[in-house]
Amino acid sequence: MSVILTIDASSSLCSVALNINGELVWNTEEQPRRHAQRLLPMIDDILADSGISRHQLDGLAFGRGPGSFTGIRIAVSVAQGLALGLNLPVCGISSLEAVALAAASNSEAGDRVLAIMDAHMGEVFWGEFDVLDGMTQAGGVEQVGSPELCLTQASEFGGLLAGDGLRLAPFSELNSAYATIQPEARIMAALANREWNNGNFGSPDNQLPVYLRNSVAWKKLDEQPSLLKRN
Repeated sequence: MSVILTIDASSSLCSVALNINGELVWNTEEQPRRHAQRLLPMIDDILADSGISRHQLDGLAFGRGPGSFTGIRIAVSVAQGLALGLNLPVCGISSLEAVALAAASNSEAGDRVLAIMDAHMGEVFWGEFDVLDGMTQAGGVEQVGSPELCLTQASEFGGLLAGDGLRLAPFSELNSAYATIQPEARIMAALANREWNNGNFGSPDNQLPVYLRNSVAWKKLDEQPSLLKRN
């Protein structure tokens, strides 16, 4: 039994979820460009509403990306700050896998999901995931590139397609039933529970963001103190 807090800011959504011994409570807000202002208050609110103190947490999971560079940095900084202050183990959760699991959870068909997220700058993120007993697992390497490059794989893919990348023009002829799905903490919470049970939570120093773009520089925790002022 465990109490796991999951946070995500890798898209325009800002979301938190709290798994209390198998019972999930969560909150999601559409907050583009306000993740830094909203994430910590949302954490405080969900803990207070659940009657859980920070010191009762057993672990902390966060959306590690890919996704919004700024949002990912905020989530990582908050996760590291809380984990270091509370001596908690941490685990990063793939944003693409969260999209894949959300699609798989809402469909009775398909044992594979290709998650495609809008990466902006004329690119998309994508990754293939297998579905087994209602849970996803990576079926390949997560990638970033042009929509046309991704379309080559998507056009021949025999499973579900999901993610907001499908709303881009190059994908207009593909099935977009799951094109509204974005990463969300309540979905990541199931993946976090799996990682907890598999013993994959660890030191916050070893849990880094995943950008997929090599040109993006990671700002260290001590370079972003403004995100960690709340207690």
